[in-house]
Amino acid sequence: MGVAAGRRPFRVRARTRRASRDVMCRRRTGRARLPAVHAVTTPASATIEPDGRPWWRSTWPLHRREWCRLAIALVVVVGVGAIVGLVLTDWLAPNAVTRLDLDVARRLARGRTPTGNDLAQWGASVSETPVKIAATLVIALVMLRRWRRWYEPLFITLPLVFEASAFMAMTLIVRRPRPAVHHLLGSPVASSFPSGHVAAATVYLAIAIVVFRHTRSLAVRVVVTIAAVGAPVVVAWARMYQGMHNLSDVVAGVVLGLVSIVICARILGPPPPTGAARAVAPEH
Repeated sequence: MGVAAGRRPFRVRARTRRASRDVMCRRRTGRARLPAVHAVTTPASATIEPDGRPWWRSTWPLHRREWCRLAIALVVVVGVGAIVGLVLTDWLAPNAVTRLDLDVARRLARGRTPTGNDLAQWGASVSETPVKIAATLVIALVMLRRWRRWYEPLFITLPLVFEASAFMAMTLIVRRPRPAVHHLLGSPVASSFPSGHVAAATVYLAIAIVVFRHTRSLAVRVVVTIAAVGAPVVVAWARMYQGMHNLSDVVAGVVLGLVSIVICARILGPPPPTGAARAVAPEH
């Protein structure tokens, strides 16, 4: 069937209008108009990315720049923490902080009971090295299998590694003796500032942050919040009760744990969307 005189086919007219818009755009901006972009949502469970890389390579967020920022942050945290520890516990000691530490340690030691001793042992075990490593590893593997990306597993494991590294360095520098009371257990680490147990328990808060981002269930959020807040409180009481740490040691441990989460969260950046949207130009 022929085309009526004076009327061009639809495709020819569309191309003419598109060409006219390109010319007008070039005159106004000096650049050619870009083709329209359509968003295509890729399911989070896909194992192969459009560029051909598997998800365990394409979703890895830590590269040379991030590792350098982590190293710099670690040096700064260790330096500031060590200076604060030396000022409070050595250079300006005795002072109001050390006197309060000694008073709290003696009060807790005088109030010990067999039941309290058992509760303190259980409370301190929440952040013992084997427990915190095993718990974090299991939860990280569950997250890795659930979302098939590294962001969430790294969000809970990286602060733990950062905190442990800073703790070990700071204890070697400050070398504060354990409280001057009877200790209910021994430790291979002779220095008490800061409390590594309390810092590790505080880092459990990172798990709660991930849960909050992925669920709106009020019951789940309440349970996770109670556990995340209760863990450092229980561990702090247990370690002071056992005569292993002063009050200022556990406060420094909480601060170290929180700082570790904030620094690692800033370096990792905001969480990516669960479904990655990619720009795909229309085929011609």
